[in-house]
Amino acid sequence: MTKRLLPLLFALSCQAALAQTTSPAPENEVSRLIKERETLVRQYEEANAQRNSLFGNKPSKKDLQEVVDALKGIIRKDTEVVRAVQASTLRQTAAVVAENQQAKQQVTVATTDQSSVRQRFYDLQNQIQNLEQREKQREKKLQEAQTAAKEAEEARTSREMIAVGLALLSVALLVYVFRLRQQLAAVPSRKRR
Repeated sequence: MTKRLLPLLFALSCQAALAQTTSPAPENEVSRLIKERETLVRQYEEANAQRNSLFGNKPSKKDLQEVVDALKGIIRKDTEVVRAVQASTLRQTAAVVAENQQAKQQVTVATTDQSSVRQRFYDLQNQIQNLEQREKQREKKLQEAQTAAKEAEEARTSREMIAVGLALLSVALLVYVFRLRQQLAAVPSRKRR
């Protein structure tokens, strides 16, 4: 029976050693339980080694009872060790699952942030393109307005020139008419003489 328990104990101690690297508090409990088990194994070996000389070096009922009690203690301690290792493994698994969940959540947040930043970037690019188009349209309208203003100025200038020309022509005609009147006024007086 001890030959079967020793490999189990070795496997449990290896798991306990692995658990120690990740969580020191449960390892202390497992180490303590393993030390207690080692003490119980020594007690078993001592009880098993006792022989009563009255029965011809055969174990007495009391010796056999001590051996059975020691084996029961070892079995109980093995159960405690297994439970402690299971609890430690469960805590480690829970910690790994929690870390994995947190990492996934961080990846999700980062992906969401990246998508949000990318969308904001595209929105800003669209706004810049819209503003550039508006600027081009405004410049085109400004050029059209400047061209229309220049044409209007030229038309006004030509009208003013025509008006000035007409005014000069009118003045010249008035002067001509005035001279003609003076000449006509002078001619009838000659005819009267």
